[in-house]
Amino acid sequence: MSGPATFCRSLDEVRGNIDRLDAMIIGLLAERATFVAQAARFKATEGDVVVPARIEAIVAKVRGYAAEQDADPDLMETIYRRMIDAFITFEGATWRRLHSSD
Repeated sequence: MSGPATFCRSLDEVRGNIDRLDAMIIGLLAERATFVAQAARFKATEGDVVVPARIEAIVAKVRGYAAEQDADPDLMETIYRRMIDAFITFEGATWRRLHSSD
C-alpha cells in the first residue's frame, strides 16, 4: 500500500493509526459534501442528481488512482460506489430543499 509505511508493534498502535486516518477522512468527506450540496443548485430536476455516466467516470478514475498507489482497485471501487450512493441520497435531499419553493 502507498503512503508512509508504518509497521505497528501492537493492536493499539494499529487502532491509533486507523483513528488518525479516520479523522482526516472525515474532514475530506465533509469538504466533498459541501461540493455535492453546491452541485444540487445547478441541476434543473431531481432526476439530474443521478448521472450514471458520471458515476462510471468517477469509478474509473478511482480504480486508476488505486492502481497508481498500489491499493486494491476492487476494494476502492466498492467503497466509492457505496459512498456515491450515500452522496446521491444527500444531494437529492439537498435538491428538494433548495427547489421546494420553485
